[in-house]
Amino acid sequence: MSRRDALARMLRLRARKQRRRGGILMYHCISEETYDPWAICISPNAFDDQMAVLAQARAAVDLANFAGSDAYTRTGSQLAVTFDDGYVDNLVAALPVLERYEIPATIFVIGNAVGRTREFWWDGLQRAVPSGEPLPDRLDFPFGKGRRTFTLNERPGDSATNARWRADSGEITTSRQALFRALWDAIVVLEPTEQDDAIDHVLAWGGRMATTPTSRVALDAEQFAQLADHPLITLGSHTLDHVSLTDLPADRQRTQISAGHRKIEELSGRPITRFSYPYGRFDDTARAAVRELGIDVACTSVPMPAIGSDDPCALPRVQATEMDGDQFTRWLREDYGLIRGQLLQ
Repeated sequence: MSRRDALARMLRLRARKQRRRGGILMYHCISEETYDPWAICISPNAFDDQMAVLAQARAAVDLANFAGSDAYTRTGSQLAVTFDDGYVDNLVAALPVLERYEIPATIFVIGNAVGRTREFWWDGLQRAVPSGEPLPDRLDFPFGKGRRTFTLNERPGDSATNARWRADSGEITTSRQALFRALWDAIVVLEPTEQDDAIDHVLAWGGRMATTPTSRVALDAEQFAQLADHPLITLGSHTLDHVSLTDLPADRQRTQISAGHRKIEELSGRPITRFSYPYGRFDDTARAAVRELGIDVACTSVPMPAIGSDDPCALPRVQATEMDGDQFTRWLREDYGLIRGQLLQ
């Protein structure tokens, strides 16, 4: 992000903190990971702490409140919990915590991921590259726009640096970080089947087992049905294949959105009125396709509190990361102006 963009974001955020506002929290995995470049994993203990804060503040509301004006207050007192992708840990690790504190949540599920027997490509890449395991110093990568060759030049201390690095905000300072980001940018725009082939290639190069870790798998049909029937859970759609919509022509955007929507409706046996844009990427075409489906609420990954004038089909969300309850409270209040009026024990 350029200095100019960072300044513009800071000014927008400052203005939003003075408006009637609410917060939509974004989660993915409830699991512990040493190397997590996108910070999408939160330990079960941290998640419990964070849900305890929402319960104590009486702040948790259903995402449906953000379709109108009900969620927006002067103190940012209402927050909704959402999950992207449909990992099995949403059922086995997150749901018991949500039940304990009686917190509703929306889970956006990828249509073709239900019953998927291998890890998502971004999890495979995370397992292959940033970890501390030794890697060859040269990778030939024949996918995408022509064959490319990458080299690694590792230094003492890189492993610890890589464990702390954030791909969305951190400066690239090691060769593994540069490789991870270059491969991620190359793979995200490939066709879904080619994405899996590319990850198999990278895993084989790194000598990693192709076996999917049990903690990072998608829901199967039975687990999906358990969530669909649970009173605290509302399911939403997340496209058919978790594609980068803005890298597709208009007709394929519409197909990915509508086909994924139909798949989740068929699997759940009920209307689906919530949607999340994969990678947070959307444009006017994608937004129009979502509206045509009668979606009430669609979420992006723009890191802002939501305000009443926002388009319900392009609502911002703030991504919760590994924080204990006190850190989580300060983060909500100081960074986003949320739950400012609540007294916590």
